[in-house]
Amino acid sequence: MWAWNWLVGDDTLTRKLRNYSAKHVKISEADMTLTKKLVKDYVENQVMWYCRKKSSLPILRLEYTGSVYERLKTEAADEVDVMVVLKTTAPWLWGDPEVMVEDTDVPGYVRLKARLDTKFRRYAGPEGYIHPERLRNGWFYSLVEQAINDFRSRSPRSDVDMVVRAHGPAVQLDIFKKESGMMLLSADLVPCFQIGADSFYVAKPYRGRRYVSSPGLLWRQSFSLKEKSILEYMDRDHGCRHELLRIVKTIVNRERTSLGRLESYHLKTAYMHYIKEKRGNWTSRNSLGEHFVGFLGELQKALENGNLAHYWLGGVNVLEDIDEVVMKNMAYRLKRILNSEVERDRILE
Repeated sequence: MWAWNWLVGDDTLTRKLRNYSAKHVKISEADMTLTKKLVKDYVENQVMWYCRKKSSLPILRLEYTGSVYERLKTEAADEVDVMVVLKTTAPWLWGDPEVMVEDTDVPGYVRLKARLDTKFRRYAGPEGYIHPERLRNGWFYSLVEQAINDFRSRSPRSDVDMVVRAHGPAVQLDIFKKESGMMLLSADLVPCFQIGADSFYVAKPYRGRRYVSSPGLLWRQSFSLKEKSILEYMDRDHGCRHELLRIVKTIVNRERTSLGRLESYHLKTAYMHYIKEKRGNWTSRNSLGEHFVGFLGELQKALENGNLAHYWLGGVNVLEDIDEVVMKNMAYRLKRILNSEVERDRILE
């Protein structure tokens, strides 16, 4: 208790964290505005405009997710995630829906089965299960390529160009300056099915350790929109929640040798649990320092115990794929940061 009081009893730690944020974390409003303008001008009004017009599959809408839209991006606002939601029809009075969800033994992953008479069937195997990579290669990748070629033919004097790359079952769209080759934005365009009111399934591959038959047929349930609804406006009381998570993300990114297996999703999951539990005292003078200690302490305990519960799926541990020794080492590293002022000052330089 004494150590806690010593750490957060004055505003010294908060001042150090704010200085660190200004030096290493914050992205200017101008950069954020430019990123969103690039998304609007090129991803939405050029590439996806063409894709909607020429697609053999009906595109319902786009959903923008990830750190930029959660106000959690650090260091550079140069990457965005875009869910390309495909339009499917529900059954009319009787019969099966156009795309059916089949649960699997892997929590959070399903198979999607296309009805025999639907356009999605051409991207399915003999049993009707839609293949994520086949959908990307046979439909979306070439469509985005055509959109880029269309843009080049219509705007030959543009100082911006685009290239498309395969990125798992997603399509990565890179936008860059012609003359300098400087990267302006990288957008991951992820095909997505919405089944029902709020269930979304994206073409993200299964990377877990357990044996799964035909892992290439799995679609991951996405909670990105639910997470965005929690994180985007979590500082309605003008608190320091966004600032704190951005700082911790940056510390972890700069400490890759010792905290390298901690991904952004691990941090976000732990943080959603933390802010749900710690609802008060986010606006006082010392709140940033107090919650820095509190959140790192909770993260350290999760790593020490080897268990961090998935926020949405009961019984799922998001740390299950990290080696136990690696987790213990990361827990020890966080303990050092918490307990040593010298070590803490070193990382906050």
